Amino acid sequence: MFQCRLINIFLCLTIGIGLSGWTNEYTSQSLALIQQNPTNGKPLKQIINPSLKYPDLSSFQNAIKQSACLLKSEHVYLFAPQTSAKEANIIFPYLTKAYETLREITGVDTEFIIVVYNFPKGHPDAWGGTSNCAIWYDDSNLHLDRQEEWNNYGVPHVSGYIEEMAHNFVSATKAQFGWEAMGWSLGARVCARVAGNPHLAQSLAQTRREQENTFRRYIALGFTFPPEIPPNLVDRIHAYLLRQCEKRYGTDFWKDFFRQISRRKEDLVNAARLKNDDAVRNERYRITIECLDCLPGLHFKQTLQQYGISLTTDVKSLHPMNPTWNRKLS
Repeated sequence: MFQCRLINIFLCLTIGIGLSGWTNEYTSQSLALIQQNPTNGKPLKQIINPSLKYPDLSSFQNAIKQSACLLKSEHVYLFAPQTSAKEANIIFPYLTKAYETLREITGVDTEFIIVVYNFPKGHPDAWGGTSNCAIWYDDSNLHLDRQEEWNNYGVPHVSGYIEEMAHNFVSATKAQFGWEAMGWSLGARVCARVAGNPHLAQSLAQTRREQENTFRRYIALGFTFPPEIPPNLVDRIHAYLLRQCEKRYGTDFWKDFFRQISRRKEDLVNAARLKNDDAVRNERYRITIECLDCLPGLHFKQTLQQYGISLTTDVKSLHPMNPTWNRKLS
């Protein structure tokens, strides 16, 4: 997960989330996969990831050794202990609204239905991140009575879910820039759009100040990532640059960027044929930079060169967690 999590405070009055279009399921029946009709010419519909260990309510209940509930929409499923069914119903509309907003911006659906697991705290599968369209959280976000956001504002803490969802949308587009900076930045945008409020704005501003301070230290040290900052936070630099793109380009930045990405879809997909993970990642990074550079007024390649950032090698391919990394981005 991205290290600088947003503190999520969402005002229910700022979003018009209807409760139609999703259902509760409290029985142990399996989830029915949405199947494609290959002859009708319609877009493929999503299914849940067939490799999931807990694809249905019964398997999830067996995993947590207690009764559970399952909430379902067309694109998002949420599993939770039955004891938190009320809280799950409060949170779920935020997740469906976030999915709709992310799809509107990126122009794609995630590879699979987003499955949100809320395990009892301490469960070994509650590792706090996302992989292959599943979000593996414990049930802390369901304890609304312990949340400052809920107690003071009557809104649940959901920003972590939205960020994880955003990572899956970025993955679906094959765009590559930074470690998790693109997903974090997109998630921040959606948080503000879906449920902006002063507390969220303050938290987001603080995170961006940290990114900016890190960037300025990077420049002062001769384009060297500051030694006092853990290497897994290296794409604070990339998040800062993406924020500058947003500010310079305007409100349509993300939508126009992903429109450029969609035009390079074939090239991004074909990158998977390359020989190793670094090569695949670097090719997608190169294409992503070209897409950013296509947006009027950004001069993105020039910006990267100005700040000592490679045009051909993604930061993850520099292996910053390796002790031998020289803290350069070129």
